[in-house]
Amino acid sequence: MISPVLDLMSNFTLYLLFVALGIFVWLAWHSHSPKSFLFQISIFILIWIGGEFVITLYESGSFDFPFELHDLGMQIHLASMILFASIIFVRFYYSYRSGHKIVESLTSILK
Repeated sequence: MISPVLDLMSNFTLYLLFVALGIFVWLAWHSHSPKSFLFQISIFILIWIGGEFVITLYESGSFDFPFELHDLGMQIHLASMILFASIIFVRFYYSYRSGHKIVESLTSILK
């Protein structure tokens, strides 16, 4: 009784990942410049979704990975987190170096 429900949910997750992949490919494609934050975050999320694809395919048994690659999905997630940290660090560094202020209060946002 439970197994068909789990199979359906596993396939549903895969379909939702395809939808998310399509949305973020479209966002990255329509971004004006690779320097834009939208493009960079879209690339980060695309890598993250790629890791989820690998994990979902491995858990559903759709694809059989060699034993050496059983953590491939987690390694892809690690790469996406390293990219995200790099994006945030570089943006903060260039903002700090150019003298731009970081938003410190809600009143400065609402002005």
